[in-house]
Amino acid sequence: MSLPESVFGEWHNNKGSNEYNGLLIHPGFIESGYSSFIYKEIQKNSDGIFVFSGQDNNENTRHFRIKVVSKDSIQLQLGEGAFSTFVKHKVPANSKRITGTEIPTVFQKNWFTTDGNNTLEFKVDEENISFRNKKYSIEDIVVLGSDASAQYRFVVKNENENENEYWMFYFKNWNEHFLQVGFNGKMGDLYKSNKDLPNTRIIDVENYLTSTFPKELRGNWLKTDGSNLWAFGLYYNYAILDRKVWNYKSVQKKRNFYVITLENNGAEKIIYAKPNKDATISFGSHKNNLLAYSLTPTKNPNLKIANDNLYTESEVLKRDSTTYAGIVKNFDKDSKQKTGQVFVNNVITSKQEPYLIKIADDGSFSIKFPLYYPQQVFVRLPNNAISVFVEPGKETWQLINSNAEGDSFFAGDCAQINTDLNSLNLRMKYSNEMRALARSVDNISLQSYKEQFNSIYDKIEKLLDSVIKTRFISNKAQQLLRLELAYGRYMNILSYDIHSQNRQSNKIDADYINFITPEIYNNKLAVMAPSYDSFINRFKYLEPVRGSNSISVTHPEIDELAEILKNKGVLMSDSEFATVNTLIKFKNDNGEALKKRKDFNEKNKDVLSSFGQKISKLYQKLPDEKRNKLINTKGIIIDNILEIATPLQINFTTEELAIQKASKNLLTKEEQARFTAHYNEDYNKRSQEILRTYSSQVQEYVQLELKRKGIEKYIHFFDEKGVWVTDLFISQTILRPIVEQLTPLSSEALNELVSYVNSPYIKDYIVFENEKTIAEIEKNKDNTEYIVHETPDAEADKIFEAIIEKYKGKVVFVDFWATWCGPCLSGMQKMKPLKEELKDEDIVFVYITNQTSPEKTYNNMIPNINGEHYRVSADEWNYLGKKFNITGIPHYTLVDKAGKVAKNPVYFGSTADSFKALFEEYLNK
Repeated sequence: MSLPESVFGEWHNNKGSNEYNGLLIHPGFIESGYSSFIYKEIQKNSDGIFVFSGQDNNENTRHFRIKVVSKDSIQLQLGEGAFSTFVKHKVPANSKRITGTEIPTVFQKNWFTTDGNNTLEFKVDEENISFRNKKYSIEDIVVLGSDASAQYRFVVKNENENENEYWMFYFKNWNEHFLQVGFNGKMGDLYKSNKDLPNTRIIDVENYLTSTFPKELRGNWLKTDGSNLWAFGLYYNYAILDRKVWNYKSVQKKRNFYVITLENNGAEKIIYAKPNKDATISFGSHKNNLLAYSLTPTKNPNLKIANDNLYTESEVLKRDSTTYAGIVKNFDKDSKQKTGQVFVNNVITSKQEPYLIKIADDGSFSIKFPLYYPQQVFVRLPNNAISVFVEPGKETWQLINSNAEGDSFFAGDCAQINTDLNSLNLRMKYSNEMRALARSVDNISLQSYKEQFNSIYDKIEKLLDSVIKTRFISNKAQQLLRLELAYGRYMNILSYDIHSQNRQSNKIDADYINFITPEIYNNKLAVMAPSYDSFINRFKYLEPVRGSNSISVTHPEIDELAEILKNKGVLMSDSEFATVNTLIKFKNDNGEALKKRKDFNEKNKDVLSSFGQKISKLYQKLPDEKRNKLINTKGIIIDNILEIATPLQINFTTEELAIQKASKNLLTKEEQARFTAHYNEDYNKRSQEILRTYSSQVQEYVQLELKRKGIEKYIHFFDEKGVWVTDLFISQTILRPIVEQLTPLSSEALNELVSYVNSPYIKDYIVFENEKTIAEIEKNKDNTEYIVHETPDAEADKIFEAIIEKYKGKVVFVDFWATWCGPCLSGMQKMKPLKEELKDEDIVFVYITNQTSPEKTYNNMIPNINGEHYRVSADEWNYLGKKFNITGIPHYTLVDKAGKVAKNPVYFGSTADSFKALFEEYLNK
């Protein structure tokens, strides 16, 4: 049996990103992960679903299920994962199909491997690709992308008709000398056009080929004691030694050794080098005192080094700065990108803090940033991304090859740990197995999911044990690796309902998490594990921990507000006091009726809360002219709810409606009359005016109450068993709005909340962050790189055009956001280096928010967000939401130089590199 003709072609899945997420279903194979899987055993089930397996050229087998929805739509299941919907395209998104005559001439040559063997791997012409001495005819060529980063997808078939052998190759050209080819499940191996070229990309090929520096001395030289520490690098054009770049002044060969004279800013250094028979070379500053170094790692599991004691809890928590410095080898000084970022996790605030790295023309960089405990930070530099271990009060230095991701070497205080960690990526071997398990979550039970993840991590731990027997890994690195494996295991096991498509039915219960003991969640050393932040996040938001009911706070009435203000030393005016006294008298005279209503609300609080959330959602969906059918001066009109809500797919339960009607009939006619007489139009107007006057104090009170209730929930759950983890949850509750929204606490509120914390370190840290935020707000007053605009005077439905009008001639990136939106703020941080890089280009960053961003918080935050700012009204936001189909924030839109919307939305999942490519595309038009 074969698949139906209608399923053959290009298919596209729009899930999560605007980048290529396509799939080719060919009559001879199905594409999966840069590989072609030849069909095996195709069957059609009684439900119409086609079930088959496929085998690639490495004899890997994958299982597929296809459900044909229509001639232009299918659902595909890979392995045990969920079905994904694909839509047919003539060609993949953002691509074009070309013929053999259009293959770039730069491809049409011989290509050799860069694995050290210099094997001829590819030969390309207009009709064929020879691969590993076998000729394949070219069936199809598609260019994916339109800029310098475009890939060419080749579908080729064995010319021997008796062999049903297909390959898919993805070609990416770096320059005329280097080509990257993805196939066999790999994203891309590097190939070179000349055997004499190096095995990593370089720009100045001519200088490389004419360099007289001896080839046997070139490379990154490692110690041979088994530590495998990088000592220095000697390259065709310069040397890196003592963390500096040195030029070659002279190289002489005298009998059986070389004399190398180096020069750096007038200083000279002489190195003697003697080649050995075992492929090592002995180097030193005196020819009679040379040490052997190697280009490849040395295995010596019995090595002992100084200062390799395990970390202890008492030394881990330390507030200091750390320095991360290094050199980006082969850095192109003419490159547009001269920045990078280091991302630092902070489990005490639950925030990731980014810091900008500026790269000098010679490729050197150095950045100093605050650090609160040792950890692996994530570093992104041009063409390179890596995790680097840093410690408070210490320096980490790194040599990075910008043309070979992963080609990194370390020096400085943390050199040994980083060398060990960088040499191992134990989880990578099982990453596909982990992803497959996560995708299959809806098809397996909680217990099976836990058992399978435990099995995977057991295998990884055995792999680590076997590695340690054959080579040296420092004690500190072993401690960090085992912490990461432990908390990576816990984090993944707790992620069951995160991966589920049906979170309501697949919920983690208390029994499932009983393996998380106090020893696990109170281990302070775990802060050093990269997965710890995610583990804490998963643990914190589990229903058994946070409870099933959301935390709510009732806004204070004006008599309660008067007491709050009095405690703060703020006195109301006489007229305000008169209104307050009216309420106090009413409450004294109607105590029994008020108690009746209070008891009723308490008894039915969950149902009333659910009803209120649905009413709020319904109200937001209604146009202004229909809102008065739902709510009038007497409150909610129960009889109209179903008529209005049903078409909008908001469903109220029978219980919710019954409780709401019971609430309406709770008071006697006499009691209701007294309530109506008191809450008259005049009183309501005066009461609302008081609440508006003291809105900041009301907001502060509500936020403080929310924090207090959240903190008490955690204390109640952990009791005395979770001292450390409770302190972390409390600090995150207190600090997140302080750090994220720049809303510091008053001294009295700070003192009250800090009193819940046990750890002196975390107590001090909370106070430190609050003071730092106050100082930052003050400093921001001098920032001139942000502009706050009054919303243009225009009809609400014309507001966007009025905003954009002034920026014609420039590309405009519009960010719809809010002060309370975590992903919005995270996206802004990721965009910072790109904004810095493009600051001299014709591009404007416009930020639009609405009235849900509190004005004080908004004013505190925007000085940190360079760009043009607008805070629009609710109606204006509603029109913008309709115009751009804003269903959630952040929402990004791109406007071209003519003032026309060029792309909406620009997906949040896009990377900084894809944003850059998009911006440059429209900047160059």
